[in-house]
Amino acid sequence: MKLFLRLLPCCWALVATMHAQPATRPLTLQETLNLALTNSAQIKKSRLDRESLELRFREGKSAYLPQINAGVGFDYFPVLGTQFLPADLFGGPDGEYVPATFGQPWQLGATVTVQQPLYNEAARRLAPAANASRALYELLVNRAEEEVLYNTATVFYQTLQTEQLLRSVNANLDKLKALQRMTELQLANGYGIPTDVKRVQVARTNLETQRQNLLNGIQALHRTLQFLCGIPYEESVTPSEALANPASDSARWQALNLELESTTEYRLLQNQLELNRIQVRSLHGEAVPRVNAYALAGLQTQRTNINFFDTGHRWYGLAAVGFKVEVPIFDGFRRRHKAGQMNIDGLKIEEDRRQLDAARKLEFYQARDQLDAALQMLHTQEDNVALAREIVDKLTLQYREGVIALGELLNAQTALSEAETNYWQQVFSYKLAVLKLLKAGGQLKLMMGKG
Repeated sequence: MKLFLRLLPCCWALVATMHAQPATRPLTLQETLNLALTNSAQIKKSRLDRESLELRFREGKSAYLPQINAGVGFDYFPVLGTQFLPADLFGGPDGEYVPATFGQPWQLGATVTVQQPLYNEAARRLAPAANASRALYELLVNRAEEEVLYNTATVFYQTLQTEQLLRSVNANLDKLKALQRMTELQLANGYGIPTDVKRVQVARTNLETQRQNLLNGIQALHRTLQFLCGIPYEESVTPSEALANPASDSARWQALNLELESTTEYRLLQNQLELNRIQVRSLHGEAVPRVNAYALAGLQTQRTNINFFDTGHRWYGLAAVGFKVEVPIFDGFRRRHKAGQMNIDGLKIEEDRRQLDAARKLEFYQARDQLDAALQMLHTQEDNVALAREIVDKLTLQYREGVIALGELLNAQTALSEAETNYWQQVFSYKLAVLKLLKAGGQLKLMMGKG
C-alpha cells in the first residue's frame, strides 16, 4: 500500500504529461499534396476566375436575347416652338408662310421598346472563343496546381532531410556521451588525460549547437507545411516516408520522356494562339452588315396645365415595328490597324512557343543529367557512410584497448558525422532532381500516386 501511495504522484504526472502533449500527426507525401491542393489560396483563386469567366459568357449571351426598355418622358415648355406652314393651306397667297405653334406646354409620354438582334457576323465568329477560353482557364488552374505540388513537395523533402540530419546528430551525440563517460572513467582511475575529457566536451558542445539549429529549422519547416496544407498550428505534424532505400524508384524516373505537347505551358500557348485567331476573324466580321428587329409602343398626352389625370382629355397611342440594318462603310481604318496589332500578338505567341520548345528540352535534359549525377553521388555517399561507420567502430574498440589516442577517434567521429550529413543532403538532392525532372516534363501529378 505504501508503495502504491508513493507511485501514485508519478502516475498522475505521467497522465498529465500525456494529456499536455498532443499526438503528432504523421503526413505522407500524397496526403500532404492532397491537403495542399485542397487548401491552396492560389488554386481557389484560379477556380474563382474560372467561375467568373462563366458569368462573363452568360453576360455576353444576354446581348443575343431581346432587349426590352421602358421610358417615361415629362416635359414642360414655357415657350412652344414656332413652325412655318404654307399660307395657301389657310386660303392665303402662294409662296407665303404663316407662323404657328404646335402642342401644349405640359407633355407626358411613355414608351416600351423591344429590340432583337437577328444577324451579327462578328459575334458569330467569336462564338468559338467560349470553349477556347474555358480551356484556357482550366489550364491556368492546372498550372497553379503544378506550382503548389512542386513547392509543397520541396518543403516536404526539406523537412525529411532536416529530421534525418537530426537523427544522425542524436546518434553521434549518444556516441560522444558514451565516449565522455569512458574518458572520465579513465581519468578517475588514474590513467586518463584531462585534455581528452575536455576535447570530448568541446566536440559534444559543437554537436549540441548543431542539434539546436536543426530543431529550430524543423520547427520552421513544420509550420510551413501546416501553412501549405491548411493545418492548424496548434496541431503537431511530421512528414513520414520510408527512406531506407530512397533511390528504389530511380529506374522509373530515368525512363521518363519529354512530351512537350502535353505540358501545361505548351497547351496554354496553343490556346492563346487559337484565341488570337478567333479574335482576328471576329474583327473582320465587323465589316459585315448587322440586322436588328425592333418594336415600339407608347402613350402620350398634352395639357395646358399639369393635371394629367383629368379624365376629360384623351391619351394617344403610338406603335411601330420594323428592321434596322447597320452597314459599316468607313471606320477610319480602325479594323485594319487593330487586326495588324492582333497579327503581331499572334507572331509573338508563335515565337514564345518556339522558345518554349527549346527551353523545355534544355530544362528536361539538364534535369535528367542532374538526376543521373545525384543518383551516382547518392550511391557513393552511401558507401562512404558505411566505410566511415566501420572505421569508427574499429577505432572505438582500439581506443578502449589503449592502442590509439583519442584524437584519432574524434577525427573519425567527425568524419562520420560529415559523411552522414553529406548522405542526407544527397538524398534531398536526388528527391529535388526528381521533382525538377517531373516539372520539366509536365508530369508533376505522377507524385500523387506515391505514398
